[in-house]
Amino acid sequence: MRGTHVVSIGNRRVRYRFNVRRNITIVRGDSGTGKTTLYDLVVAHMREGENSRVQLSCDKQCVALTDFDWKHQLAGIADSIVFVDEGSRFVSSEEFAAAVLGTDNYYVVFSREPLHQLPYSVDEIYYIKTSGKYHSLEPMYKKRVRHVYGVTGTVRAAYQTLLTEDSKSGYEFYKARFIGSDLTCVSAYTNSGIYPWLRQHANERVFVIADGAAFGSEAERVLALQERHANTITICLPESFEWLLLSSGLVGGAELGRIMRSPGDHIESQRFASWEQYFTALLTRESQGTAFAYSKGRLASAWTIKENADKVMAFVRNRNVK
Repeated sequence: MRGTHVVSIGNRRVRYRFNVRRNITIVRGDSGTGKTTLYDLVVAHMREGENSRVQLSCDKQCVALTDFDWKHQLAGIADSIVFVDEGSRFVSSEEFAAAVLGTDNYYVVFSREPLHQLPYSVDEIYYIKTSGKYHSLEPMYKKRVRHVYGVTGTVRAAYQTLLTEDSKSGYEFYKARFIGSDLTCVSAYTNSGIYPWLRQHANERVFVIADGAAFGSEAERVLALQERHANTITICLPESFEWLLLSSGLVGGAELGRIMRSPGDHIESQRFASWEQYFTALLTRESQGTAFAYSKGRLASAWTIKENADKVMAFVRNRNVK
């Protein structure tokens, strides 16, 4: 499955309308916020159809995954939007993650807790917004995430450290870009390594760059830490390092431009567990045979030439870093 799909579902008392844009959508919220009501509407329509008195409109089939024999049920579902209740015992298991990834379905998962086994985007975490009988899904972290950040020229003393999750090409790029400056580049090695690193260096001024496309499970605790240390920690979550390189205009042509304007229309959920994986494959393809030939393990030196690096970093727009 690819692209954005509009779901409209409800009955006489309540109506939900929202978009599903990627293979994993997370809906958060406390009891009483409407998560179970939405799930129950899908269950009722799936089991009873028109007799349920639930009206459902979507260009894809919408089904609810139940706790009983969920593996057998999932094996028979294809090209559908699958709703998973937070009360399901399997939702946080590695077995569920393995079963989900690589299918051609989209999944809407209700969960109060982070799901570390699933690679979901910080952009695809929502809460339910209510206005009378009408409900919609609103991005939970829209106002707390800085997606694009711009570092051009020299670095101010606003930060001591640039911390990245990447230990390979991304780290290599940032280290080369700020060589000779007062900014020290450090790798946390993984998404999950960022939070403990920040806790251990609470007194340092840190600019964090991580791949937002798979940062969803870490978003709550890391962004909460940013709010507590607003004067010293800035979290920046572009889609991925490869997305930054592709956005620079240094590789590819008009077709790449069209893809970058609406990537979801081109990313097949069965092939790519996250948009990060897609952008890596796309960059590898578009740069092949050029001076910018991309490898996850080693960065071509053409990317680190100052005028080229500046084009990459033109997408880093944060007034504290110049």
